[in-house]
Amino acid sequence: MPLRRTLSTLLAAVVAAVILAPPASAAIPGDELVLSDPAGPSSSPTRINSVSCPAGKQLTGAFAYVRGNRRDVLITALLLSTSTASAIAHEDQDGTTDEWYLIVEAMCALPVPGHTVVYATSDYTSANKQVRATCPTGKKLLATGWNTQGAGQVHVNQVAQAPDLTSVAVTGMEDPDGYSNTWRLTTYAVCANPLPGQELHTATSPVNPHDKLFDVRCDWDQRRLAAGWSFIGTGGVTPAGQVLPNIWAAGTSWYELDVWEDDDGFAHDWYAIGRVVCVDR
Repeated sequence: MPLRRTLSTLLAAVVAAVILAPPASAAIPGDELVLSDPAGPSSSPTRINSVSCPAGKQLTGAFAYVRGNRRDVLITALLLSTSTASAIAHEDQDGTTDEWYLIVEAMCALPVPGHTVVYATSDYTSANKQVRATCPTGKKLLATGWNTQGAGQVHVNQVAQAPDLTSVAVTGMEDPDGYSNTWRLTTYAVCANPLPGQELHTATSPVNPHDKLFDVRCDWDQRRLAAGWSFIGTGGVTPAGQVLPNIWAAGTSWYELDVWEDDDGFAHDWYAIGRVVCVDR
């Protein structure tokens, strides 16, 4: 066969392969990040803010964080629904005259198979408590949320996604001088059929008596969906209600977990574990 005809045949085969090859599909079709406008700044003790996914899309991840004063403000609720994330932030018992504001972000996507929102709720008591929300059989965790109803005196000391992403446990702890009112804790879990690359990554801070700032990362080709943390004191002393988590959501595949001691400080060594739910892009 002449060389020219051979080259023409090979070129036609390559072109046909390119045309016929199916397009690559994303693990989460229509994936996008949506940010709320800031609530604030002002000096009022409470902020409420929310963000909704565009029409036709579902919530797959959520974060909420404070900018401005960080040593006196708690995220007391991150409420999740099929397409909306809402957050409540409250100044702690001592309050602050500084201005601060609240931002909520949502990861959204076209409908995900098996998408559902479940929750679990404790009884009303005036005691520390942990509540676990469990995904239906065969589904895995995407986003996590909570509601402490503690008026700035109940800290979320732990948001612990199970390693196999079948559930999440949230721990609410009263501040050091307690909270006289009764309160209940609700834990939310957004679940779906397993997605490509869906896994939990963790990172651990140094052990010392100081503020903690460290990255919690997915792989570079993954999307972060939800944050988690635990605060653990050495020698059996837990920094309950004395350290406040905050997030710098600087990248789509990672975030910085900033944990600040409150105004009174915590006079013992302690460390933080950061968690992030990841999926392939």
